[in-house]
Amino acid sequence: MSHDNCLQNQQPRDKQPQQGFTLLELLVAIVIFAIMSVMAYGGLNNVINNSEAATRSLQRLQQLQQAISVLNRDFNQLRKRNIRDEYGVRKAWLLAGNNIDNLVAFTRGGRLNPANLKRSSLERVAYRFEDNKLIRLQWPFLDRAPGSEPDKYTLLDNINTVSLRYADKNHAWHEQWPPLNSTATTADGKTLNTAVLTAIEIKIKLNDLGEIRRLYAVLN
Repeated sequence: MSHDNCLQNQQPRDKQPQQGFTLLELLVAIVIFAIMSVMAYGGLNNVINNSEAATRSLQRLQQLQQAISVLNRDFNQLRKRNIRDEYGVRKAWLLAGNNIDNLVAFTRGGRLNPANLKRSSLERVAYRFEDNKLIRLQWPFLDRAPGSEPDKYTLLDNINTVSLRYADKNHAWHEQWPPLNSTATTADGKTLNTAVLTAIEIKIKLNDLGEIRRLYAVLN
């Protein structure tokens, strides 16, 4: 092999052209990635918001179902047992429409006694509407001692209005019970209520779910 051929073989081969991205291509890729990121975040945010809304709706429905269940238990177990309040004043077994605090107060049965204690199965219950909430009050004893305070908790919230009315045996509806001019005085001076309660209607207008109407028959 000649010297010239050796030199020719030792000469470096031509380098291949390097492959890469131009600045414009990088900018386009960054813009596309940013757009896809925004779209992905928006979709994820919608999924999260929909999930939270579904959770709130489910919780609201559960609250409503529980409230109706409590109302059903209370008004289906009315008992005609008068009481004495903490001042010793005699009160009718059901009072409604004439108290500035409570919508209605009544005696009900069915009080649970899992420990078999020596106590009555009757209790005094009241409902109050304040700050757009329906509040249930419960006294453990019918004839209360001075200073007695009820247990109370919010049964339902986000309420627009609550109304109750009461039907007598003549199918006439009254906004309060006992109705006006429904008492009579016996020969020994006792005052008796001559009206007979036959039904109670409850209307609850919710701000988010519309109106709920419940009708309860009162057994005599």
